[in-house]
Amino acid sequence: MAMETVVEPHDRYNLRKTLTIMERDLRALEKKDVHILDQSMLECYKIRALPLSLDADDSLAPKFFASFAVKDMPEPTPEYVEREYDTSRLTLITEPARVVYHYLKSYVGSLMVDFPEIRQKWTSHQVGDYNFGSNRLYRMSEPQFGTFWILHDPKAAKPHIKCVMYNEIYVDDNHLLCGEVLTVMLIMLGQLKQRVFVNDMVAPVLLFSLNLLRPRVIEAYFDGQELVIRYTKSYDFKLLNEAGFKTFAQWLLGDAIGDTSREAIRTV
Repeated sequence: MAMETVVEPHDRYNLRKTLTIMERDLRALEKKDVHILDQSMLECYKIRALPLSLDADDSLAPKFFASFAVKDMPEPTPEYVEREYDTSRLTLITEPARVVYHYLKSYVGSLMVDFPEIRQKWTSHQVGDYNFGSNRLYRMSEPQFGTFWILHDPKAAKPHIKCVMYNEIYVDDNHLLCGEVLTVMLIMLGQLKQRVFVNDMVAPVLLFSLNLLRPRVIEAYFDGQELVIRYTKSYDFKLLNEAGFKTFAQWLLGDAIGDTSREAIRTV
């Protein structure tokens, strides 16, 4: 039986083309060793920065992702996670993000054992197995950035992606990092290139950006005209922040929600 031909609507092609040009232009800026983006740069590259709250009841909560709300969710104690959280002996600049990542992933792994239904909603491959231009998800020269972990819908029913990345550079709450923006752009383009998502105009990304020991969370989506980057204030993970890890895990494991169809472009 011949495969059904999938025809991409013209407006969707134009959307991808616009986003591709934006990524190319920002990549050129990054190659000039510009790593921190201020408001004037964001406006120049058609990026709209907005606040984000991880309080599920807040009007500033994510639009395309829900929190994993479960009764009696275990706390991320070292006993439950089966890992110590020690930031006192870090020497390399890459180590802080790895300490946070390994503790978060161990906590999430324990939760997936206790709540197996999570695996029906989110799964992962090796980063290099995603069609996101994997080599471009990493900057190997200083300051480095890269991707630790990607989660996707195992049934490919929704284009939403969750990503945990690292950055070797400190940034305050008034700026974005070039690595953060490039990462979400590449992921969006990778999702929009997939035939299975030909009817989706929005490919939302929830990015957990581990900037040294000051991580933050970003929700990103392209509205057809601008790349919308909604981001939280930085969290303090210099010491074991159980409340912070629990909040991160709840959003890392929560459902994909929201309209990603053609209608979404008119409402986001």
